[in-house]
Amino acid sequence: MKREKGKVLGKARISVKLAFLYMALLLVSWSIIFFIFYRVSDKNAMDSAQALSAQTLNTVSKNISTLIDNTAYYSRIILSSSDITKALEMKDEKMQKESLHQFTSLVDTETHINGIYMWDMDSHGCSIDKNHVRTLRTEEIRETNWYEEVRELAGSYCLKLNADRVLTQSRAETTVSLIRVINNPTDYRPVGILMINMDLNAFTDSYSGLDEESVPVIYVLDDTGKIVTSQAEMPLPKVKESLKSHKNSSRLYLAQQDIDHISWKVLAGVQIENGLEQSGIGGIIFAMAMIFLALFCGTGYVIMKRYVADPLEEMAGSMNRMSGRKFEKIRIYENRHRSFGEMEILESTYNEMVDEIDALIEKVYEEEKIKRKAELNALQEQMKPHFLYNTIDAMSYLALSGKNEEVYDALEAFGSYYRILLSKGREMISVREEAEMVKDYLELQKLRYGDSLHYVLNIEPEIQGTFILKMVLQPLVENSVNHGIRHKETPGVVYVEGVEEDGYLKFTVEDDGVGMEEDKIKELNRENIGTNEKSFGLRGTIERMRIFYGSDIDYTINSKKGRGTTIVLRLPVCYEGDEGHD
Repeated sequence: MKREKGKVLGKARISVKLAFLYMALLLVSWSIIFFIFYRVSDKNAMDSAQALSAQTLNTVSKNISTLIDNTAYYSRIILSSSDITKALEMKDEKMQKESLHQFTSLVDTETHINGIYMWDMDSHGCSIDKNHVRTLRTEEIRETNWYEEVRELAGSYCLKLNADRVLTQSRAETTVSLIRVINNPTDYRPVGILMINMDLNAFTDSYSGLDEESVPVIYVLDDTGKIVTSQAEMPLPKVKESLKSHKNSSRLYLAQQDIDHISWKVLAGVQIENGLEQSGIGGIIFAMAMIFLALFCGTGYVIMKRYVADPLEEMAGSMNRMSGRKFEKIRIYENRHRSFGEMEILESTYNEMVDEIDALIEKVYEEEKIKRKAELNALQEQMKPHFLYNTIDAMSYLALSGKNEEVYDALEAFGSYYRILLSKGREMISVREEAEMVKDYLELQKLRYGDSLHYVLNIEPEIQGTFILKMVLQPLVENSVNHGIRHKETPGVVYVEGVEEDGYLKFTVEDDGVGMEEDKIKELNRENIGTNEKSFGLRGTIERMRIFYGSDIDYTINSKKGRGTTIVLRLPVCYEGDEGHD
């Protein structure tokens, strides 16, 4: 298939090839520019997403860090209270409640604090809750999963999710607890545990001001990887997998950042905008570049077509017309100053070549005319004595037989025959005249052979006005009489027919004479039928037609021994005044 397409393109005109070349050049240039513009736009979009991601992570991290730092600050205020320390050290539940309730205003005024809870080392507890009084469980505080971690921190705080559920009545909301040990300020001996619960909405507010379309994914994770709060369209496992494999979604840029002073993380997914849609001035430059390239390629094609392709196609057309022997000069440019120097040289050289070819053809044509005329005259001169001899022989026979009237008729027919034969030196005569020559000849032969010879002459009236080379049918009829009917013991018939068929003149000469052997027919049908100079009948006639008509003739010879011979000629139709046949 590719080879066939290549052949079709190879045969196409140069203007088509130029159009294909410039179109390919334009498409390739457009593709390269689009690829570069797309990559630059995509990089800009990615850079914007990275910048927005870094800004988002930094903002959320600072907001959460500030929230936790404020809560830690209030916890230090509580720890520094001597009433709190004394009540815990004395393990007096009433004093503990009274000392803690002095911080009720802290819970009421600070929106991010939901409650404050406190236990002594014997697990006696008390609380302040913003929404309702929560009853603390009486289990040993030492049995919690975070007690040992808090003790090891020796006064530093830790952050736990839902840490209060093991010590208070169950509640459905997620809570974030800041937990730390309360130490005696004198000997730093632990006297109790402090827990401050923070409102989850306060963490949500850390990113509530962000545009959800630009930043659709936000996760805040604790030190164990659990979700503290989130704003997400993607499930957390997929986000973690993308971060781990560094293969972000095709529409999201995913990144993470640790929150200062704690082991929490913030994950953010930023929408990557369409670089082409956000290109702005770059898109205008890109469109202008595409238009400029299209104009450049179109202008280049028009120039090359006008000054290169069109002249070459005109020259190629002139060369193609040479096959029909029609040589034309070309004029590439009307205005010389607008042409290429090489094309002017090509035009001048080509026109000089056409002049030389015309002169050469004219010379060869004249030489061939002289040669053909000489050959034709030579053949006709050979045939005239031959026919004259046969005719005189027939009239001699009549004279010896005392048939004076028949001699007169023979001389009359003989005179008519030669009057047509001479025909004022013309090479071509009408089919009507050729038929009269055949009739005169057959009448002469009939006088000689009497009832032993019969003939039928059937020439369509439609073709009698057309012209053929003279003495084409007569030699064939003479062959039928001399070589077919003459040697037959019974009377014979010569049938001559002329019709028009498929634009050609078709002549049939048929006899019911003695016929020919197969070898003789093969010899007559050979290409070199005219090489035998001893025969002036069929061979001479075929050779004359070849000289005169060229290759535009056809003939067939069919014969059977004892049954006769049929010769069919096909000649081109000519009319009076046809070029070369005047």
